[in-house]
Amino acid sequence: MKLKFLHTKFINSKFKVYFFGIHIFSYKPRVLSLRKYVKWLREYKTDRSKFMPFAKSSFVRQKGDPKVFAFYLPQFYPIPENNNVHGKGFTEWTNVASCMPQFIGHEQPKVPYDVGFYNLLLPGIMERQVEIAKTYGVYGFCFYWYWFSGKKLLEKPLEYFLHSSIDFKFHFCWANENWSHLWDGGNKEIILKQELHENDADKFFSDILPYIKDPRYEKIGNKPLLIIYRPKLFNKTVFSHFIHSLQSLSRQAGFDGLFIMTTNAFGGCIPAEYYCDGLVEFPPHGLPYIDKPKNFINPEVPVHVSSLSDFISNKEYIYKTDFPVFKTCFPSWDNTPRKLYSDARVWQLTSEEYQSWLSGILQWTKNTYPTDLRYAYINAWNEWAEGAILEPTVYHGYQNLSILKRCLEQLRSSQSLSKE
Repeated sequence: MKLKFLHTKFINSKFKVYFFGIHIFSYKPRVLSLRKYVKWLREYKTDRSKFMPFAKSSFVRQKGDPKVFAFYLPQFYPIPENNNVHGKGFTEWTNVASCMPQFIGHEQPKVPYDVGFYNLLLPGIMERQVEIAKTYGVYGFCFYWYWFSGKKLLEKPLEYFLHSSIDFKFHFCWANENWSHLWDGGNKEIILKQELHENDADKFFSDILPYIKDPRYEKIGNKPLLIIYRPKLFNKTVFSHFIHSLQSLSRQAGFDGLFIMTTNAFGGCIPAEYYCDGLVEFPPHGLPYIDKPKNFINPEVPVHVSSLSDFISNKEYIYKTDFPVFKTCFPSWDNTPRKLYSDARVWQLTSEEYQSWLSGILQWTKNTYPTDLRYAYINAWNEWAEGAILEPTVYHGYQNLSILKRCLEQLRSSQSLSKE
Protein backbone atom coordinates (compact mmCIF):
# COMPACT_ATOMS: atom_id res chain seq x y z
CA MET A 1 0.00 0.00 0.00
CA LYS A 2 1.45 3.36 -1.03
CA LEU A 3 1.86 5.88 1.79
CA LYS A 4 0.23 9.11 0.60
CA PHE A 5 1.72 11.17 3.40
CA LEU A 6 5.32 10.46 2.23
CA HIS A 7 6.37 11.58 -1.25
CA THR A 8 9.24 13.17 -3.21
CA LYS A 9 9.55 15.84 -5.88
CA PHE A 10 12.45 16.44 -8.28
CA ILE A 11 13.19 20.19 -8.13
CA ASN A 12 16.34 21.98 -9.37
CA SER A 13 18.33 18.74 -9.81
CA LYS A 14 17.43 17.63 -6.26
CA PHE A 15 14.99 15.14 -4.83
CA LYS A 16 12.94 16.82 -2.07
CA VAL A 17 11.28 14.56 0.48
CA TYR A 18 7.95 15.63 2.04
CA PHE A 19 6.11 14.22 5.05
CA PHE A 20 2.45 15.29 5.26
CA GLY A 21 3.37 18.13 2.89
CA ILE A 22 6.26 19.36 5.04
CA HIS A 23 9.72 19.46 3.44
CA ILE A 24 11.98 17.15 5.50
CA PHE A 25 15.25 17.00 3.53
CA SER A 26 16.75 17.14 0.03
CA TYR A 27 19.40 15.12 -1.74
CA LYS A 28 21.07 15.09 -5.12
CA PRO A 29 20.89 11.91 -7.19
CA ARG A 30 24.23 10.20 -7.84
CA VAL A 31 23.62 10.14 -11.58
CA LEU A 32 24.83 13.31 -13.28
CA SER A 33 22.44 15.41 -15.29
CA LEU A 34 23.11 15.19 -19.00
CA ARG A 35 23.13 18.97 -19.35
CA LYS A 36 26.02 19.41 -16.89
CA TYR A 37 27.91 16.55 -18.44
CA VAL A 38 27.62 17.95 -21.96
CA LYS A 39 28.67 21.42 -20.77
CA TRP A 40 31.80 20.03 -19.10
CA LEU A 41 32.57 17.80 -22.08
CA ARG A 42 32.39 20.72 -24.50
CA GLU A 43 34.76 22.78 -22.35
CA TYR A 44 37.14 19.86 -21.87
CA LYS A 45 37.34 19.12 -25.59
CA THR A 46 38.00 22.73 -26.57
CA ASP A 47 40.32 23.80 -23.73
CA ARG A 48 43.99 23.85 -24.78
CA SER A 49 45.32 25.89 -21.86
CA LYS A 50 46.92 22.82 -20.23
CA PHE A 51 48.84 21.78 -23.34
CA MET A 52 52.61 21.90 -22.82
CA PRO A 53 54.77 22.08 -26.00
CA PHE A 54 57.94 20.15 -26.72
CA ALA A 55 60.98 21.24 -24.70
CA LYS A 56 63.36 23.76 -26.26
CA SER A 57 66.36 22.18 -24.53
CA SER A 58 67.26 18.57 -23.70
CA PHE A 59 68.11 17.12 -20.33
CA VAL A 60 71.84 16.59 -19.92
CA ARG A 61 72.64 13.82 -17.50
CA GLN A 62 75.25 14.37 -14.77
CA LYS A 63 77.03 12.02 -12.40
CA GLY A 64 74.86 11.18 -9.42
CA ASP A 65 71.51 11.69 -11.16
CA PRO A 66 69.11 8.82 -10.41
CA LYS A 67 68.53 6.49 -13.34
CA VAL A 68 64.84 6.74 -14.17
CA PHE A 69 63.42 3.81 -16.11
CA ALA A 70 59.91 3.76 -17.56
CA PHE A 71 58.01 0.50 -17.93
CA TYR A 72 57.26 -0.14 -21.59
CA LEU A 73 54.33 -2.13 -23.00
CA PRO A 74 54.89 -3.69 -26.47
CA GLN A 75 51.20 -4.52 -27.14
CA PHE A 76 50.84 -2.07 -30.02
CA TYR A 77 50.70 -4.45 -32.97
CA PRO A 78 48.42 -7.41 -33.75
CA ILE A 79 49.38 -10.94 -32.69
CA PRO A 80 47.47 -14.19 -33.42
CA GLU A 81 46.67 -14.83 -29.75
CA ASN A 82 44.89 -11.49 -29.43
CA ASN A 83 43.27 -11.74 -32.86
CA ASN A 84 41.67 -15.06 -31.92
CA VAL A 85 40.18 -13.75 -28.66
CA HIS A 86 39.56 -10.03 -29.19
CA GLY A 87 39.09 -9.85 -32.95
CA LYS A 88 41.26 -9.32 -36.02
CA GLY A 89 43.74 -6.47 -35.72
CA PHE A 90 43.34 -5.97 -31.98
CA THR A 91 45.99 -3.83 -30.26
CA GLU A 92 46.09 -1.70 -27.12
CA TRP A 93 44.58 1.14 -29.15
CA THR A 94 41.34 -0.82 -29.64
CA ASN A 95 40.31 -0.30 -26.02
CA VAL A 96 41.85 3.16 -25.70
CA ALA A 97 39.92 4.66 -28.61
CA SER A 98 36.57 3.23 -27.52
CA CYS A 99 36.58 4.78 -24.03
CA MET A 100 34.53 7.82 -23.04
CA PRO A 101 34.20 10.03 -19.91
CA GLN A 102 32.04 8.52 -17.18
CA PHE A 103 31.89 11.58 -14.91
CA ILE A 104 32.89 15.24 -14.88
CA GLY A 105 36.69 15.42 -14.70
CA HIS A 106 37.13 11.98 -16.27
CA GLU A 107 39.65 12.72 -19.02
CA GLN A 108 38.86 10.02 -21.55
CA PRO A 109 39.72 9.01 -24.14
CA LYS A 110 43.40 9.83 -23.81
CA VAL A 111 44.55 10.64 -27.34
CA PRO A 112 48.24 10.27 -28.27
CA TYR A 113 50.16 13.24 -29.61
CA ASP A 114 53.39 13.35 -31.66
CA VAL A 115 53.90 9.62 -32.34
CA GLY A 116 50.14 9.10 -32.69
CA PHE A 117 48.31 5.77 -32.77
CA TYR A 118 51.47 3.90 -33.67
CA ASN A 119 52.15 0.35 -34.80
CA LEU A 120 55.39 -0.92 -33.28
CA LEU A 121 56.15 -3.01 -36.37
CA LEU A 122 56.75 0.15 -38.36
CA PRO A 123 60.29 1.56 -38.51
CA GLY A 124 60.94 4.93 -36.94
CA ILE A 125 58.43 4.64 -34.10
CA MET A 126 60.80 3.47 -31.39
CA GLU A 127 63.45 5.88 -32.62
CA ARG A 128 61.09 8.82 -32.07
CA GLN A 129 59.98 7.48 -28.69
CA VAL A 130 63.59 7.32 -27.54
CA GLU A 131 64.29 10.80 -28.88
CA ILE A 132 61.40 12.16 -26.79
CA ALA A 133 62.37 10.13 -23.72
CA LYS A 134 66.01 11.26 -23.76
CA THR A 135 64.98 14.89 -24.16
CA TYR A 136 63.20 14.74 -20.82
CA GLY A 137 65.62 12.63 -18.79
CA VAL A 138 64.23 9.11 -19.07
CA TYR A 139 67.31 6.92 -18.67
CA GLY A 140 65.90 3.80 -20.29
CA PHE A 141 62.94 1.51 -20.91
CA CYS A 142 62.04 -1.52 -18.85
CA PHE A 143 60.45 -3.74 -21.49
CA TYR A 144 57.82 -6.26 -20.46
CA TRP A 145 59.08 -9.71 -21.41
CA TYR A 146 56.25 -12.17 -22.11
CA TRP A 147 57.68 -15.67 -21.91
CA PHE A 148 55.73 -18.90 -21.40
CA SER A 149 58.02 -21.90 -20.98
CA GLY A 150 59.77 -21.17 -24.26
CA LYS A 151 56.92 -19.44 -26.09
CA LYS A 152 57.27 -15.67 -26.52
CA LEU A 153 54.55 -13.08 -27.07
CA LEU A 154 54.88 -9.44 -28.20
CA GLU A 155 58.59 -9.96 -28.78
CA LYS A 156 58.91 -8.31 -32.20
CA PRO A 157 59.43 -4.70 -30.96
CA LEU A 158 62.14 -5.98 -28.62
CA GLU A 159 63.82 -7.80 -31.46
CA TYR A 160 63.63 -4.66 -33.58
CA PHE A 161 65.21 -2.64 -30.76
CA LEU A 162 67.98 -5.22 -30.27
CA HIS A 163 69.02 -5.14 -33.91
CA SER A 164 68.73 -1.37 -34.24
CA SER A 165 71.32 1.30 -33.56
CA ILE A 166 69.04 3.07 -31.04
CA ASP A 167 71.26 4.51 -28.31
CA PHE A 168 69.22 3.89 -25.18
CA LYS A 169 69.45 1.75 -22.07
CA PHE A 170 66.95 -1.05 -21.42
CA HIS A 171 66.27 -4.14 -19.39
CA PHE A 172 63.47 -6.67 -18.90
CA CYS A 173 60.59 -7.22 -16.52
CA TRP A 174 59.40 -10.78 -16.94
CA ALA A 175 55.61 -10.48 -16.76
CA ASN A 176 55.22 -14.01 -15.46
CA GLU A 177 51.42 -14.21 -15.25
CA ASN A 178 48.77 -16.06 -17.18
CA TRP A 179 47.87 -14.39 -20.45
CA SER A 180 44.16 -13.85 -19.87
CA HIS A 181 41.18 -12.24 -21.54
CA LEU A 182 40.94 -9.63 -18.75
CA TRP A 183 44.68 -8.74 -18.67
CA ASP A 184 44.74 -9.35 -14.92
CA GLY A 185 46.99 -12.42 -14.78
CA GLY A 186 44.12 -14.34 -13.16
CA ASN A 187 42.80 -17.84 -13.67
CA LYS A 188 39.67 -16.89 -15.61
CA GLU A 189 39.44 -16.93 -19.41
CA ILE A 190 43.08 -17.93 -19.79
CA ILE A 191 44.56 -17.53 -23.26
CA LEU A 192 48.04 -18.84 -22.42
CA LYS A 193 48.89 -20.43 -19.07
CA GLN A 194 52.08 -19.49 -17.26
CA GLU A 195 53.98 -22.55 -16.04
CA LEU A 196 57.53 -23.23 -14.92
CA HIS A 197 59.13 -26.57 -15.70
CA GLU A 198 62.33 -28.25 -14.58
CA ASN A 199 64.33 -27.45 -17.72
CA ASP A 200 62.99 -23.94 -18.33
CA ALA A 201 66.10 -22.13 -17.05
CA ASP A 202 68.12 -23.22 -20.10
CA LYS A 203 65.43 -22.04 -22.50
CA PHE A 204 64.84 -18.79 -20.63
CA PHE A 205 68.52 -17.90 -20.48
CA SER A 206 69.06 -18.79 -24.12
CA ASP A 207 66.25 -16.42 -25.10
CA ILE A 208 67.47 -13.47 -23.01
CA LEU A 209 71.20 -13.98 -23.69
CA PRO A 210 71.34 -11.91 -26.93
CA TYR A 211 69.75 -9.03 -25.01
CA ILE A 212 71.80 -9.11 -21.82
CA LYS A 213 75.01 -9.35 -23.88
CA ASP A 214 74.09 -6.09 -25.58
CA PRO A 215 76.06 -3.13 -24.12
CA ARG A 216 72.81 -1.16 -23.85
CA TYR A 217 71.30 -3.69 -21.44
CA GLU A 218 71.41 -2.24 -17.92
CA LYS A 219 73.86 -3.91 -15.56
CA ILE A 220 74.70 -3.31 -11.91
CA GLY A 221 78.40 -3.99 -11.84
CA ASN A 222 78.69 -6.98 -14.14
CA LYS A 223 75.20 -8.25 -13.31
CA PRO A 224 72.38 -7.78 -15.85
CA LEU A 225 69.29 -6.34 -14.15
CA LEU A 226 66.16 -8.50 -14.39
CA ILE A 227 62.77 -7.92 -12.75
CA ILE A 228 60.47 -10.90 -12.11
CA TYR A 229 56.93 -9.64 -11.58
CA ARG A 230 55.35 -12.33 -9.37
CA PRO A 231 57.67 -15.14 -8.18
CA LYS A 232 55.02 -16.40 -5.73
CA LEU A 233 52.96 -17.71 -8.64
CA PHE A 234 55.44 -20.56 -8.96
CA ASN A 235 56.21 -23.49 -6.72
CA LYS A 236 58.99 -22.26 -4.46
CA THR A 237 61.18 -25.35 -4.94
CA VAL A 238 60.88 -25.22 -8.74
CA PHE A 239 61.50 -21.47 -8.73
CA SER A 240 64.55 -21.88 -6.48
CA HIS A 241 66.06 -24.37 -8.93
CA PHE A 242 65.20 -22.04 -11.81
CA ILE A 243 66.97 -19.04 -10.23
CA HIS A 244 70.06 -20.99 -9.21
CA SER A 245 70.34 -22.38 -12.74
CA LEU A 246 69.97 -18.87 -14.23
CA GLN A 247 72.72 -17.57 -11.97
CA SER A 248 75.01 -20.44 -12.93
CA LEU A 249 74.33 -19.96 -16.64
CA SER A 250 74.98 -16.23 -16.39
CA ARG A 251 78.38 -16.84 -14.79
CA GLN A 252 79.26 -19.31 -17.50
CA ALA A 253 78.39 -16.57 -20.01
CA GLY A 254 80.93 -14.20 -18.42
CA PHE A 255 78.72 -12.25 -16.02
CA ASP A 256 78.93 -12.11 -12.24
CA GLY A 257 75.40 -13.46 -12.04
CA LEU A 258 72.10 -11.66 -12.50
CA PHE A 259 70.80 -8.81 -10.33
CA ILE A 260 67.22 -10.01 -9.82
CA MET A 261 64.44 -7.82 -8.44
CA THR A 262 60.83 -8.70 -7.71
CA THR A 263 57.84 -6.35 -7.30
CA ASN A 264 55.22 -5.68 -4.65
CA ALA A 265 52.37 -6.67 -6.99
CA PHE A 266 49.52 -8.52 -5.25
CA GLY A 267 51.23 -8.32 -1.89
CA GLY A 268 54.66 -9.17 -3.25
CA CYS A 269 57.08 -11.32 -1.31
CA ILE A 270 60.18 -11.04 0.84
CA PRO A 271 62.84 -10.90 -1.90
CA ALA A 272 65.40 -13.13 -0.15
CA GLU A 273 62.85 -15.94 0.22
CA TYR A 274 62.65 -16.12 -3.57
CA TYR A 275 66.37 -15.52 -4.17
CA CYS A 276 65.88 -11.94 -5.34
CA ASP A 277 68.16 -9.02 -4.50
CA GLY A 278 65.43 -6.49 -3.77
CA LEU A 279 62.07 -5.08 -4.77
CA VAL A 280 60.77 -2.63 -7.37
CA GLU A 281 57.54 -0.91 -6.39
CA PHE A 282 54.70 -1.37 -8.83
CA PRO A 283 51.86 1.07 -8.09
CA PRO A 284 48.92 1.05 -7.90
CA HIS A 285 49.78 -2.10 -5.93
CA GLY A 286 50.46 -1.08 -2.36
CA LEU A 287 48.59 2.22 -2.56
CA PRO A 288 45.80 3.20 -0.15
CA TYR A 289 42.32 3.20 -1.58
CA ILE A 290 39.51 5.47 -0.43
CA ASP A 291 36.47 5.39 -2.69
CA LYS A 292 35.34 8.89 -3.64
CA PRO A 293 31.66 9.22 -4.68
CA LYS A 294 31.25 10.62 -8.16
CA ASN A 295 28.25 11.70 -10.18
CA PHE A 296 28.30 9.19 -13.01
CA ILE A 297 26.63 9.73 -16.34
CA ASN A 298 26.38 5.94 -16.64
CA PRO A 299 25.17 4.46 -13.33
CA GLU A 300 25.78 0.90 -14.57
CA VAL A 301 29.58 1.07 -14.50
CA PRO A 302 31.39 -0.30 -11.40
CA VAL A 303 34.17 2.32 -11.55
CA HIS A 304 35.99 3.16 -8.31
CA VAL A 305 37.57 6.61 -8.04
CA SER A 306 40.18 7.45 -5.41
CA SER A 307 42.61 10.21 -4.45
CA LEU A 308 46.28 10.06 -3.45
CA SER A 309 46.39 13.54 -1.93
CA ASP A 310 47.00 12.40 1.66
CA PHE A 311 49.34 9.60 0.59
CA ILE A 312 51.54 12.08 -1.28
CA SER A 313 51.33 15.06 1.07
CA ASN A 314 52.13 12.86 4.09
CA LYS A 315 54.95 11.10 2.20
CA GLU A 316 53.52 7.70 2.99
CA TYR A 317 55.61 6.32 0.14
CA ILE A 318 58.66 6.58 2.42
CA TYR A 319 59.08 3.55 4.69
CA LYS A 320 61.80 1.27 6.04
CA THR A 321 62.72 -2.16 4.70
CA ASP A 322 65.47 -4.70 5.26
CA PHE A 323 66.19 -4.99 1.53
CA PRO A 324 66.86 -2.65 -1.41
CA VAL A 325 63.79 -0.94 -2.83
CA PHE A 326 63.64 0.91 -6.15
CA LYS A 327 60.75 3.33 -5.88
CA THR A 328 58.08 3.89 -8.51
CA CYS A 329 55.35 6.45 -9.14
CA PHE A 330 52.86 7.10 -11.92
CA PRO A 331 51.53 10.36 -13.41
CA SER A 332 47.98 9.00 -13.46
CA TRP A 333 46.02 5.75 -13.35
CA ASP A 334 42.74 4.97 -15.08
CA ASN A 335 42.09 1.49 -16.45
CA THR A 336 38.50 2.14 -17.58
CA PRO A 337 39.51 1.53 -21.23
CA ARG A 338 40.29 -2.08 -20.28
CA LYS A 339 37.91 -2.76 -17.40
CA LEU A 340 34.96 -0.36 -17.58
CA TYR A 341 32.47 -3.09 -16.70
CA SER A 342 34.83 -5.26 -14.65
CA ASP A 343 35.89 -3.30 -11.58
CA ALA A 344 37.80 -0.41 -13.14
CA ARG A 345 39.96 1.77 -10.87
CA VAL A 346 40.85 5.45 -11.17
CA TRP A 347 43.42 7.28 -9.08
CA GLN A 348 43.20 10.98 -9.79
CA LEU A 349 46.35 13.08 -9.43
CA THR A 350 46.91 16.72 -10.14
CA SER A 351 50.12 17.63 -11.95
CA GLU A 352 51.35 19.18 -8.68
CA GLU A 353 50.74 15.93 -6.78
CA TYR A 354 52.53 13.89 -9.42
CA GLN A 355 55.49 16.28 -9.26
CA SER A 356 55.58 16.10 -5.46
CA TRP A 357 55.49 12.28 -5.50
CA LEU A 358 58.15 11.99 -8.19
CA SER A 359 60.36 14.60 -6.57
CA GLY A 360 60.02 12.81 -3.25
CA ILE A 361 61.09 9.39 -4.52
CA LEU A 362 64.02 10.88 -6.46
CA GLN A 363 65.20 12.76 -3.38
CA TRP A 364 64.87 9.63 -1.24
CA THR A 365 66.75 7.58 -3.83
CA LYS A 366 69.64 10.05 -3.94
CA ASN A 367 69.80 10.28 -0.15
CA THR A 368 69.59 6.53 0.41
CA TYR A 369 71.79 4.82 -2.17
CA PRO A 370 75.27 5.18 -3.67
CA THR A 371 75.47 6.18 -7.33
CA ASP A 372 75.37 2.64 -8.75
CA LEU A 373 72.07 1.84 -7.00
CA ARG A 374 70.16 5.05 -7.69
CA TYR A 375 67.26 3.62 -9.66
CA ALA A 376 63.70 4.91 -9.84
CA TYR A 377 60.82 3.87 -12.08
CA ILE A 378 57.74 5.42 -13.62
CA ASN A 379 54.68 3.36 -14.44
CA ALA A 380 54.66 3.76 -17.37
CA TRP A 381 55.88 5.00 -20.72
CA ASN A 382 52.87 3.81 -22.66
CA GLU A 383 50.24 1.96 -20.62
CA TRP A 384 47.51 3.81 -22.50
CA ALA A 385 44.67 1.47 -21.50
CA GLU A 386 45.59 1.99 -17.84
CA GLY A 387 46.00 5.75 -18.13
CA ALA A 388 49.61 5.45 -16.93
CA ILE A 389 51.56 7.32 -19.57
CA LEU A 390 54.56 9.55 -20.00
CA GLU A 391 54.00 9.82 -23.73
CA PRO A 392 52.45 13.13 -24.86
CA THR A 393 48.70 13.53 -25.22
CA VAL A 394 46.58 15.88 -27.29
CA TYR A 395 45.17 17.50 -24.13
CA HIS A 396 48.28 17.82 -21.92
CA GLY A 397 51.07 17.70 -24.50
CA TYR A 398 54.43 16.86 -22.92
CA GLN A 399 53.38 17.81 -19.39
CA ASN A 400 54.17 14.51 -17.66
CA LEU A 401 57.61 14.41 -19.25
CA SER A 402 58.28 18.06 -18.46
CA ILE A 403 57.65 17.36 -14.78
CA LEU A 404 60.24 14.57 -14.85
CA LYS A 405 62.83 16.87 -16.42
CA ARG A 406 62.06 19.59 -13.87
CA CYS A 407 62.35 17.18 -10.92
CA LEU A 408 65.69 15.83 -12.09
CA GLU A 409 67.13 19.31 -12.60
CA GLN A 410 65.85 20.61 -9.27
CA LEU A 411 67.30 17.60 -7.47
CA ARG A 412 70.84 18.77 -8.29
CA SER A 413 70.39 22.02 -6.47
CA SER A 414 68.92 20.45 -3.34
CA GLN A 415 71.06 20.24 -0.22
CA SER A 416 70.59 16.48 0.17
CA LEU A 417 73.06 14.18 1.84
CA SER A 418 74.86 11.97 -0.64
CA LYS A 419 76.50 8.61 -0.20
CA GLU A 420 78.89 9.08 -3.10
